[in-house]
This record gives sequence, structure tokens and C-alpha cells, in this order.
Amino acid sequence: MTAAAAITVDGVSKHYETPAGLVRAIDGITLDVQAGSSLAITGSSGCGKSTLLGLIGGLEVPTAGRVSIGDRQISSLPEQERARLRRDELGFVFQADNLQPFLTALENVGLQLALTGSRNGYGRARELLGELGLEGHADKLPDQLSGGQRQRVAIARALVHRPRLILADEPTGSLDEDNSHAIVDLLLAAQRAAGGATLVVVTHDPAVAARLGRTVRLRDGRLEHA
Repeated sequence: MTAAAAITVDGVSKHYETPAGLVRAIDGITLDVQAGSSLAITGSSGCGKSTLLGLIGGLEVPTAGRVSIGDRQISSLPEQERARLRRDELGFVFQADNLQPFLTALENVGLQLALTGSRNGYGRARELLGELGLEGHADKLPDQLSGGQRQRVAIARALVHRPRLILADEPTGSLDEDNSHAIVDLLLAAQRAAGGATLVVVTHDPAVAARLGRTVRLRDGRLEHA
């Protein structure tokens, strides 16, 4: 992993045309996140949290404004370059684990490294699964795992290539309290590992947000507290 990445969101808006009219999902947000820090993005359902995370991760481009990761303005990159950035330098964790159902836990995690051309993807994947307490489950298919185990596999997949930026969208949303606590432990441990990555977590859970270094709240697509 290269050095952790700072994030700069400068006057960013994301608007959508719908049959009912213009939707201002994100409306003029400016936000700086220091490299190596952790940030929680909170707010009610529909306030724009996931849209903002998608803009930070290059999954979408803004209608206006700029998004930069480190010294690169990703919002102006063509899709192919943004896809390469997501593959090589970012780690994504979602509420739905999105595991490939016909691949084992080991294969799901190793696939991420295979996509980057690594020759020892399965070795690194097995090591990481062991660190996450899944050494006895590496050869199981997703439907043979519990919800908490599946989310651990998804986290391993997001971390296996040692990303400089970890983006998590409601990673504990479908888990019970014990599993939620364990998942946040894993994300914070991953952030500290190898010099630390930058960690941004979208969450509706105050207990999750309280464990991160800083919290911002969105309301109707705008930043309520910085």
C-alpha cells in the first residue's frame, strides 16, 4: 500500500433529473479529510450519504465541483482511469456483501488480487482470512457462512490489496450488535495496519460513528456539521 490518501471535496453537487423534477442529492458540499484519519458520515435515510461516498470513491462524477484523492482530481478522470483507481488503491465495503455465490471465501478474496495481476493472490487472501478468524472457512461457499462471516469475507476482499483509502457504506447495517462491534474493530485495525489508510464510513448507527475520529452529518444533501 502506498501512503494514505487525503480527500478533498470542493463545492460538490450531484443532481438528477427525474419525472417529478430535479433531485439535489448532494448540494454544494465542501469537505476535507486528512490522510490516515477516520470519518463517519451520518444522517437520515435519503439525505445523500451513499451518494457522497460514491462521489468520493469515483463511482459517480459530480454535476458540479471537484473531488480529489491525494493529488489527483478523480472527478475529472475518464471512467477507465477511475475504474483502475478503484481497483488498485481503494477498498469498498457495502451493507450487502456482494460475494460471488459460486466462489469460495478464499476465491472471493483472491479474485481482487488476481484483477491487479498479483501472482500470490491466494497466499495473501488465506493469510488475511486467518487474521479475521476465518481460517476454518476459507473453502466454504457464501451460503455456508453466517451473515457476520460473510461480511468479514467482504472486508477481507476490500483490504487484501492494502488500499490507501477504505470506503464503507453501512457495513454493519444488517448485523446484530456483537457482529457490528467486531466489524468496526476490523475496519479500525485495518486502518492502522501498514501505516494506516484513510477510512470513511457511512452509518446510521451513533455507536459506530462514535468510534471514528470525526463525524459529519448530512441533511437534504448538505453538510450540517463539519
